[in-house]
Amino acid sequence: MIGIPLGLVTANAVEWVMHKHVLHGWGRTRGTFWSFHFHEHHRLVRQNGYHDPNYHRFALGAHAQGKEAWALIGAGVAVAPLFPVAPFFVGTLWYSAANYYRVHKRSHLDPAWGQQRIPWHYDHHMGRNPSANWCVTRPWFDYVMGTREFTAGGPRENNVLGLPRLPGWLSRRLPRPEALGIEHPAPAPRTLQQAA
Repeated sequence: MIGIPLGLVTANAVEWVMHKHVLHGWGRTRGTFWSFHFHEHHRLVRQNGYHDPNYHRFALGAHAQGKEAWALIGAGVAVAPLFPVAPFFVGTLWYSAANYYRVHKRSHLDPAWGQQRIPWHYDHHMGRNPSANWCVTRPWFDYVMGTREFTAGGPRENNVLGLPRLPGWLSRRLPRPEALGIEHPAPAPRTLQQAA
């Protein structure tokens, strides 16, 4: 059973590393497999107020969201040989990959939901600094690595675990998000000339 919490922590760490070093590292170079994220997904989300219309397409197509889905499937296949030895760990990684895609897709199809439920990811796209807030499903490793940045006046999580409801005894024992994150002023509204 220890595989379940280990799998959740591992998945969040991988989410942070992949987003920061692969999607925004290697992905900054146009023409690479990973460039879809930075050059397509980020551009569309900024142009459309956090909405990404490409999530309406078939999930396994030859587009940004298809590459995202195929990468998650590939990661699931890569850890499959560990299943006989660590079934709870691998099962949790599989769950985490499916949950990542579900949460990411829903947040970009329903921006109001995304802004309220995963404000750290909303800040990644719509805040001043796209080189922060690397986690999508939960902000754990952004707090651990010191990369959680808030947009002033925007919604934010009530606790560092990013969970909507926690028992009072636990909530009182956790550090407040404001104590661990950095706050930036809200970005200036874009003019029509800047949007073009």
